[in-house]
Formats: sequence, structure tokens, C-alpha cells
Amino acid sequence: MNKNTKKDNNDEFNFEKIKFLNIQMIATIGFIITLIISYLLSYDKKLSLSKKDKLFTEKTAQNLALFQTILVFIITICFLYVNYKQYQIAKENHDNDEQDLFLQIETSLLAIISAIIGLYIVFKNYNANLTIAETENL
Repeated sequence: MNKNTKKDNNDEFNFEKIKFLNIQMIATIGFIITLIISYLLSYDKKLSLSKKDKLFTEKTAQNLALFQTILVFIITICFLYVNYKQYQIAKENHDNDEQDLFLQIETSLLAIISAIIGLYIVFKNYNANLTIAETENL
């Protein structure tokens, strides 16, 4: 293998890594959005329990909780996809990160299971006319 071929393979390898890191960065921004929504819903719950004016109506809070849960599910799928693709790249190039990336895939699978359970709970109770305090307790 000559130097140019090795350099071309290395450039392609780095380009692929950068592409998947960009996807991961976008998913991380989505995760930050879910944290902000979670904070707002928790604060709304606190106001509700304190008998103060709430930030959201019950329906709006339910819609936000549903949106947040769906977004978390999409983000976990993105992270699984990115981890799997990075694992494939590392395996093809005999990279040292191969074992760590395999563990990240397993972690992503556990996160997807948690997200599915969260989706189930939100869908199950979506139109049950529960207050946001009751929904948060679920």
C-alpha cells in the first residue's frame, strides 16, 4: 500500500467520523431542548402543587410531555445509529475505539428501551385528563 492510498483511506475515515459527530452534535442539541422542557414541566408542577398560577394549561403540559418523550425516543435512535456506524468504521479500520463503541451501542439500546417505556406511559395516560402533577408522578 503506497502513502497516497493510506492517506486517502485516512481522509475518508476522518470524513466519516466527522459526519457522524455532526449528527451526534445535533442530537445533543435536541437533548438539551428536552432538558429545558423537562425543567419547565417540573417548574409548572411545583407551581401547581404550591397553588400558584401555572405556566401551562393541563392540555399544553400534556402536549409538551408528549413532544418531549417523542423527541427523547428520536434522539436515542440517533445515538444508536451514530454509535453503530462509528463502530462499523472502527471495525473496518481496526481502530482502538472498537470495544468502547460496542459498549456505547449496548448503552444506546438500554436508552431506547427506557424511551419506549416513557412513550408507553405518556401515550397510555395522554387523554386520561390527569393533572400535570399526576402525569409527572407516573
